[in-house]
Amino acid sequence: MQVHPTAWVDRYDRGQVVRVGRGRQNEVRVGHQPVQGRWTVSKVHAELAWDGTRWSTTNVSDKPGLLQVYEPGYEEVVLEPGRPWVPVRHRWSCAFGRPGHRVHVVCATDDHRGPAVAPLPADAAPETGLPDLGEDPTTGLDEYVALRLTPLERDVLLAYYSGFTLLPRPDTLEPRSHDEAARRLGRSKDSTRKAIERVNDKVGQLADAPAVAVGRNVSAEVGRWLARTGVIDPD
Repeated sequence: MQVHPTAWVDRYDRGQVVRVGRGRQNEVRVGHQPVQGRWTVSKVHAELAWDGTRWSTTNVSDKPGLLQVYEPGYEEVVLEPGRPWVPVRHRWSCAFGRPGHRVHVVCATDDHRGPAVAPLPADAAPETGLPDLGEDPTTGLDEYVALRLTPLERDVLLAYYSGFTLLPRPDTLEPRSHDEAARRLGRSKDSTRKAIERVNDKVGQLADAPAVAVGRNVSAEVGRWLARTGVIDPD
């Protein structure tokens, strides 16, 4: 877990309930400075707990509207008092406080199975993360994106869309321009446009891919989809 905008980082084991709030008794202490003379984070505001297959975040405060949770590719959710929330994937963020004065706690784990997903089989294909689907080739396809990219193609996607994977989330999320992507890749603009066209051809073949992923188009809709499916995960 990492607290932004500070450089504080710590790790926690399964089975430990991680409490977040302004009180000194919390494992993660945030919001211990008043904003305009008022507290915007409770003494204990949230608890993160492991249930054997997944991590959940529960708002244990009595202050409504002061905790938002989100993950790359998904909309922010206002987590009201008493409500639990389980991220779909393995990286998410909790934002405490009021807009303009929020503290973000970024979480990452390597053992999270999502809201209602069975553990991955031991024989998952290492190069794609796809399980062995056995005799039924359609089993589990809703949970995995079978997009095989070359290292160059992945670099092209990151040049345009890496901002969509960032936590905390930037205030504005838009793909980079062809000029900026070309500068990041160290390639000509024409070469970069041809490269994103080839990648869009691959993306467009997937059943749930955004319709706008055609030709040399780049769009926020594609960026959210890539982040949501894990195609451009930073780790």
